[in-house]
Amino acid sequence: MRRKITDVEELDDLPQLTENQMMFVKGILDGKTGSDAYRAAYNCENMKPETIWAAASRLRHDTKVSAWLEAAQEAEMASAKRTIEQHINRLDRLQAIALRTGNVGAAVQAEQLIGKASGHYTDQIDLKISDPNAVLEEIRKHSPELAEALAREHLH
Repeated sequence: MRRKITDVEELDDLPQLTENQMMFVKGILDGKTGSDAYRAAYNCENMKPETIWAAASRLRHDTKVSAWLEAAQEAEMASAKRTIEQHINRLDRLQAIALRTGNVGAAVQAEQLIGKASGHYTDQIDLKISDPNAVLEEIRKHSPELAEALAREHLH
């Protein structure tokens, strides 16, 4: 079990981050999505949304950046915990953007996610896989957060 960081001075033990990486970390801790935090920290003028998402995902899983995120969350320095209401409001905004830009598929997906977040749907996963890594990969498809938590727990 890891010790909870309670003193800001203990953050000195964390790896050095570039200014952009630190801006990204602060964005995540302020509750921004990975893509929004990446846009705030880096010049994304000529990047497609998919490219930004992929870059944000890689950066979030960078060992230095993830160490900072974990330490800050353990120290309860962040407002990263999002309420269900905040989550649904964000999905509502994304759905409106999708409709405004004519992306009906994204709007439908946002509606489905709102329904799931509101408890109207239950995911059923039928796994018949004997390889633990394959099971973890299948779980990741449905719930990246759960897969990450299981992987972390399995490694420690």
